[in-house]
Amino acid sequence: DDDDDDDDDDGDGDAAAEPVEEEEEIIELTGKELKQRVDLLQNVITFFVWNYTRRGLLDADKLTVVAMMTMKILVRKGKIVPEEQDILIRAPPDPNPPAMPENARSWLSETQWGQLRTLEQMEAFKKGGPLTQNVEQDALGWKRWFSEERAETADLPRSSRDISPFHRLFLLRVLRQDRIGSALTQFVVDHLGQDYVEQPPFDMEVAYEESACVTPFFFVLFPGVDPTPTIEALGKKLGITEANGRLMNISMGQGQETIALNGLTKMAKEGGWIMLQNIHLMQAWLKQLERALEVIEEFSHAEFRCFLTSEPPGAMQGRLWDLIPEPILQRCVKVADEAPSDLKSNLRRAYSKFSQESIDACLKPKEFKATLFALCFFHSLISGRIKFGAQGWSKKYPFNDGDLTICGQVLRNYLNNAEALGTDVPWPDLRYIFGEIMYGGHITDFW
Repeated sequence: DDDDDDDDDDGDGDAAAEPVEEEEEIIELTGKELKQRVDLLQNVITFFVWNYTRRGLLDADKLTVVAMMTMKILVRKGKIVPEEQDILIRAPPDPNPPAMPENARSWLSETQWGQLRTLEQMEAFKKGGPLTQNVEQDALGWKRWFSEERAETADLPRSSRDISPFHRLFLLRVLRQDRIGSALTQFVVDHLGQDYVEQPPFDMEVAYEESACVTPFFFVLFPGVDPTPTIEALGKKLGITEANGRLMNISMGQGQETIALNGLTKMAKEGGWIMLQNIHLMQAWLKQLERALEVIEEFSHAEFRCFLTSEPPGAMQGRLWDLIPEPILQRCVKVADEAPSDLKSNLRRAYSKFSQESIDACLKPKEFKATLFALCFFHSLISGRIKFGAQGWSKKYPFNDGDLTICGQVLRNYLNNAEALGTDVPWPDLRYIFGEIMYGGHITDFW
């Protein structure tokens, strides 16, 4: 009887120990609150998708892609007619335009005149009268606008002054193609925001958190940009280094095929990282790599990561997927960490190479911060000159992020030594090291 009582007591205890599930409270939203929430979710998801996508885009393609995305969003909202978007992209000239007036021949081509004829058939350009007729009657006013340095912001002639910013793009597309880039940038900012046109520096840590063991990274290499130090720094932070055997860095070349495949299998099982550098040199072997990546998916450790690097195809090699098998590209998180072409983005990128801890480690913070700014500005200027081709530099000099970070370390060491010894900062020495050795050492053509 006592045992029965004990069993009953145990049963009661078990029943009492079971957790009681609480019903979730349903939050009721008003129509206005629901709309605000949906709009917020759309904005967050749109930006997340764009931020993920632009990592793998070349700098020259980013504005085109984000402008197309903006127009697609506006088409879905009913703010843009799909047919108008097609006209903006193709700008087809009218096959049978009226004869061009003599007062426009000095600054308009026959093709532009035919394109204007196409535009005047659009509803947006009918309000002020036929576009070609307005150009003929006010040739002086149109030529004045045509000659403006910043035509995208200058006042249009009276007949077209009331058109929308979107339809102003059509006139720029036809008459001032050199200003369409600036106008598209402002168009994106007006509808999506500044964050869509400002490129933040690549953050390896954020990219790592968004990745998975079955998704390799694919880095497109550019002059002066090497992802290896960034990957090694993150690995060191996470306890993954070559010293403890959890990081393999293989420069691909003849005889490295078996080492790479064995390394992939080993790191996938043990949860290490493997870097396969310059895989574009091994095109005949890439089918084996593609198969190996498929196989290791089945047993990859959660901490395993694979990093692939390749140079972009040259002018005679076609597209990237002509160089690298498309299944590999589709499987990877693509990162085209190209050096920006504008000074502001270059300066932000330069500053991102220095953590707050490294800045605070200097014993002369005032001098260090001021000199570091000058150093980053200098680095941004000489890096940005590359976009001007032979007018920027007579040769392609390999200025890179390593030059900047080493100069930063030298600066900090010199300032710390000066503080410890109580001496003046050796500015002439620093100028010589930075200008003549670190950066000047690359220069071979002094003319």
